[in-house]
Amino acid sequence: MTILPPITSLTESSKLLFFSYDCKTNRFTYVNPAFESFFGRSSDNLDLAFLFEKVHYEDRQYVKEKLLDCLNGQVVHSLECRIVLHEKKYWFRIEPHLVRDDDNQLLVGHAEDISLYKEHNENLNRHNDKKNAILGIMSHDLAGPIGLITNITVLLNREVDPDNVKVKKFLSIIDRASRECLHLIRDFLDTEFLETAEIRLLKRRTDVVQLVQRMIEEYAGMQVELNRSIRFHCNKKSIYAEIDEAKLPQVINNLLSNALKFTRADDSITISLDESDTTIYITIADTGIGIPKQYHATLFDKFSPARRRGLGGESSTGLGMHIIKTIIEWHGGTITFESEEGQGTTFYIQLPK
Repeated sequence: MTILPPITSLTESSKLLFFSYDCKTNRFTYVNPAFESFFGRSSDNLDLAFLFEKVHYEDRQYVKEKLLDCLNGQVVHSLECRIVLHEKKYWFRIEPHLVRDDDNQLLVGHAEDISLYKEHNENLNRHNDKKNAILGIMSHDLAGPIGLITNITVLLNREVDPDNVKVKKFLSIIDRASRECLHLIRDFLDTEFLETAEIRLLKRRTDVVQLVQRMIEEYAGMQVELNRSIRFHCNKKSIYAEIDEAKLPQVINNLLSNALKFTRADDSITISLDESDTTIYITIADTGIGIPKQYHATLFDKFSPARRRGLGGESSTGLGMHIIKTIIEWHGGTITFESEEGQGTTFYIQLPK
């Protein structure tokens, strides 16, 4: 099978790395100039062994499995992996396709260098994690004290002499101002949470260990202010899965935010990460006040009656746990929990790799 001249003209001038591999003869029948320039080899002296040596060791098994899927007739989209060349790491997105021509099988496709995209996306996610951490802390450390001011104002108002009009007026101003601040904070947090939850998934192969560590770092820097201990346990350097890099952090961030609402000073929050051949396990446990048993069955319902004010007076829309469950299910995963009043709560998330 030969590549038609118009297509050849396109591939020859493209910055994408085009290739054609004959599965019967186990040799490359075509690579374009961009491919030759990047790897420094033409199709005549190029083989799969050389290319697999350039694939990052953590990605080799994944690449082999995806290529075998393609050879078995499955549609494979956006195979992402790292290529290490001259001690420099590149991210590539590969689009392989199986073409059958009489007795021949050709593996054709192209690869795109997405290193800049990955770097840019990582920076965006890092800023997004910082924003989420600040929002979670704001709901805990700002809304709580303002709610306390409101409650104290009510108590003072009862103690002040009814004839002391001046003090009554000042207390009324404090009460109104603090309530308006609380409404502004809650409206902002609710709007932010609901708007970001409406965006559908864009799944990419991502290192979940690195993602969770990055989130923990944002909270860990504020542990003194939070008076909580936030720990992370994982025995593996990297765990890769097809996830949405914005949505999964939203799940973890909101579970952390809930843990902050329902734990006391000096309580602890622990995130654990593990994997099997097909599944990733994420556990988020706290030593807080726990969830009353009567709310267990409806915790993940929309506008659940399980919604409660946090220990610092933080409000709840009743949508948070429902959105968390929805995002996990969009990933093809599950979320369950165990909780006992006074003993804390543990959430268990399972995600397919």
